[in-house]
Amino acid sequence: MHKLYLTSMVPEGYMWQDYVIAIVSVLFGFILLPQLKDVWKKGEILNLFTASLTTIGLYILGITFFTLQMWVSTVAEIFSGTIWLLFFILSVRNIKRRH
Repeated sequence: MHKLYLTSMVPEGYMWQDYVIAIVSVLFGFILLPQLKDVWKKGEILNLFTASLTTIGLYILGITFFTLQMWVSTVAEIFSGTIWLLFFILSVRNIKRRH
């Protein structure tokens, strides 16, 4: 009987972990889109400390995955990091508008 392993579903030369990390990271990014809409359109403000450190952390993860040649995870982390960078930029803009 043939056993189906997760690794047999991934193309040769790729790590299955790359896909798992990427899927979760992209989902986390998409989950944040409604919040991004509120910050953009309604002038909401996110905590700048949280937004900046999360941005930095996700970009560091992206660079780390790049050095491991985990290309899919690299793109996914950069995507999520960019969402958090937009939170930071738009929150700063909204703070300036309120003053």
